[in-house]
Amino acid sequence: MTEEDPNAGQDLPVLDDGALQDLTEEAGEEVAQKFMEEYLVMLPVRAAKIFKGLTRGDTDTTLEAIISLRASSGMAGAQRLEAYCRSLESALKHGHNPDMTAVKAVLFANIRQVVREASRRGHLPPKSHGPSGP
Repeated sequence: MTEEDPNAGQDLPVLDDGALQDLTEEAGEEVAQKFMEEYLVMLPVRAAKIFKGLTRGDTDTTLEAIISLRASSGMAGAQRLEAYCRSLESALKHGHNPDMTAVKAVLFANIRQVVREASRRGHLPPKSHGPSGP
């Protein structure tokens, strides 16, 4: 298949805590929480890089942004988003130029699901990023 599959990964969980549990076991709870917060904050930035690359017709930049989002999504346990990125990556590598409107719709739908699920599970960063403690 040379076109991206907008339904890629729909049978997968939006957010699988196993990946975050592995990171917690390897690096500690604070590191895992910080990673998840940073991942969630960077979602729109990574999506914007994908759109910028697609708009410019810059396949290398687009692929780099998609791979970055795919890898970080895998580490965060965002399996549906990771699967969609893998599908998009494959389409680009096979010379398909995906429809920007469709990519935006599917990517943002996946991102909204991840943020909603992360919020439900208490993974969102605090509203204030000011100094904490005494």
